[in-house]
Amino acid sequence: MRRLTALAACLTLAVAGPVLADSSQHGPRPPAGFWVAGDLHVHTIYGHDTCIDPTTAWDPSSTDRAARRSCDAPYTVGFTPAQRLAEAQQRGLNFVALTDHNNVVNQTDPEAPAFEAANPNFVWLPGYENSQPGHVQMLGARSCYGNNGAMPGAIIECDQQVTDKSAAGETELADGLRAAGGVFQINHPSDMNWLRTYGYAVVPDNVEVWNEPWFYQSPAPASNDDDFAMQWYDGFLQRGYQVGITGGSDSHWVTTDSVQGIGDPTTWVFVRSLTVQGILDGLRAHHTFVSALPPLEHGPQLFLEADHNGDGVYEAIAGSDTSPRSAFRVRTVNAVPGSTLRIVTDRGSVDVPLGIASTYDFRLGTGGIPAGSKFVRAQLFGPDAQSARQQGCDPVVGGQSSYCRDVFAMEAVTSPLFLDD
Repeated sequence: MRRLTALAACLTLAVAGPVLADSSQHGPRPPAGFWVAGDLHVHTIYGHDTCIDPTTAWDPSSTDRAARRSCDAPYTVGFTPAQRLAEAQQRGLNFVALTDHNNVVNQTDPEAPAFEAANPNFVWLPGYENSQPGHVQMLGARSCYGNNGAMPGAIIECDQQVTDKSAAGETELADGLRAAGGVFQINHPSDMNWLRTYGYAVVPDNVEVWNEPWFYQSPAPASNDDDFAMQWYDGFLQRGYQVGITGGSDSHWVTTDSVQGIGDPTTWVFVRSLTVQGILDGLRAHHTFVSALPPLEHGPQLFLEADHNGDGVYEAIAGSDTSPRSAFRVRTVNAVPGSTLRIVTDRGSVDVPLGIASTYDFRLGTGGIPAGSKFVRAQLFGPDAQSARQQGCDPVVGGQSSYCRDVFAMEAVTSPLFLDD
């Protein structure tokens, strides 16, 4: 049985479904489409750090799936692509991206087509994790990419195909992927590798602000500081760039699947169609929010919306443009009792206790909400005894530990509404 966070016990089931346009004939209309749930960062046995069994691993320098080498760390036994697809579906997801490091070999795994044929309404999103320097997600890629775009036939050691690793070269890598309909994403920025090399010089489509379960923070092993990732991500927004947020479990191994399984966290995407291209289009439009848990574990949902002309129709959703003078609202589903809503703009943030409410209406610059001229976004987090935890934690592990100072029980975060007069 999977070990769940404490908030799971308080949640109720939510199912992705269509969002219908308002019947009003006046003013802008909400976008046509519906929300779907998935995981954008999942690994299989075809990786340099994942074993097939306790003694053997696939050789990442070979296109032959039968090529084997010794396994250096027996505890890193992984899952086959078909097992990953089945796990995602069993947790109520609509799609999953299998993104092994620097190769797309999992896309030709002989067992996976049977799953796809039997589950036509589940989407396998192609891609890979490019590991130089720092990690970026090449969502939609079916072959390796270099500085000059796709390299058909190249399916291994994709990182070596990027010969120009300057900021200009990485921008070429991103633009080549976009030209083919893909999405370029910076992964887990708190590892600092990307930040030290590029900072804000390369602008992605999205940033993986939520990598692994939020509570899995230092001093736990292989952990991230997602609070730091959110703050660094806001730097793109402060500079006027339109960049969205995503999350991914980064799940690798059987040994960690109980706390880092597929959908921990889950990225929700607003789409016009449940297809590979539909999901990529939704990601590129930044129509996203991230939930701590997958749908069948009752993951909280967070919808940020705006009504520009005051006609009662909230036509703008996360990722849309709207006016700073709009009426805004946040709707929650499955929020833990006692949750707190954080409203963030380019001029500050404020925490608002939700109580028993599931909807919060606000206007920028009034009622304690910071004014804004560039963006507004929302976060939802449950009671996590942050003050008491910090008092007890600091003397033991030091005040710089993210476990001591950060929000621990994050429930959901949204991409921004971008403000434009």
